Formats: sequence, C-alpha cells, structure tokens
Amino acid sequence: MGNKNLTYKWWKNNMADKIVIEKEILDWENPIRGIYGIFTRENEDVYCAYVGRANNIYNRFFSSKGNPGHLVEIKNNNYKNEKVKQALEKKAAIIEIKVLEEVKCQYDDYYKDMHRLAFAEYSHIRKYQELNQCLEQLPDGRNMNKDVWDVEYRKRHNI
Repeated sequence: MGNKNLTYKWWKNNMADKIVIEKEILDWENPIRGIYGIFTRENEDVYCAYVGRANNIYNRFFSSKGNPGHLVEIKNNNYKNEKVKQALEKKAAIIEIKVLEEVKCQYDDYYKDMHRLAFAEYSHIRKYQELNQCLEQLPDGRNMNKDVWDVEYRKRHNI
C-alpha cells in the first residue's frame, strides 16, 4: 500500500528536486528515532540550517497533527527558518534533509532514554554552531510522554 499522506504527495510531485530527503526518512512504516539535519546547498556551499530530534523523524516532517511537521509548514508558507526560506527562493539552492544519528530507545529507564536523545541533539547543534551554522535554534523540551514510554517499556519487558 502506498503512502497516502498529502504532504508526502505534495513533496514528491512538486518539491522532490528542490528538497532532497534521505531514503530512510521516507520509510513511514519503519520510522527512525534520532537526530536529523536540514541543510541548504548552493553550488559547493553547504550550511546546516537546523538540527532536530524526533521519536519519529518521518512524522516530524510530514505530520499535520499537533505540532505541524517541517514540510507541512513549508507547504503552508508558515516556515520560520530564514536560511531555509532563502534557499526555497533561490533557483540554484536545494535543501537536503538527512539523518545525523539514530538514537534508539533502550527501554531501561524513561529519563535516560529522553536524555540520550536530547544529548545527541545538543551534541550535533554544538558541532554546527562551532562552525557558525545552525544559529536559529532554541532548546526544546522532551518529545515523548512518559505514558507512551511506559507502554513500550512494559511490552519490551513482557510486563
């Protein structure tokens, strides 16, 4: 069965040449938990515009529920990141979306799992900010509720 997400269809039909997304992110049936980067590329110049974390990177780009995904915001002309907006307007520029690091839940301790994801994100942000990139970022709160984590913990430990 094919992907019926409307933002995915918009991206595939209208923006796939302008916004290049790594193949593993597009696998909605096997979502990746981890750190992603949004880069702008113009000729040989590559700039990290944004680093984020998500329990489901696919949803973080394509979901319109709750906090709208990055591509939902771009499609609706509501995207705030200036570097990405500039790249969208420049004919020679493209946007590249990549997985920077997969951070799987270990389901040993909820708080440790949330900190592992946050620490990985902050490590990548720090790396790019040392290069004077990724400068439109503010720290974010956790993005997996404890009750969701508890359900997965019980499943994995047969409780």
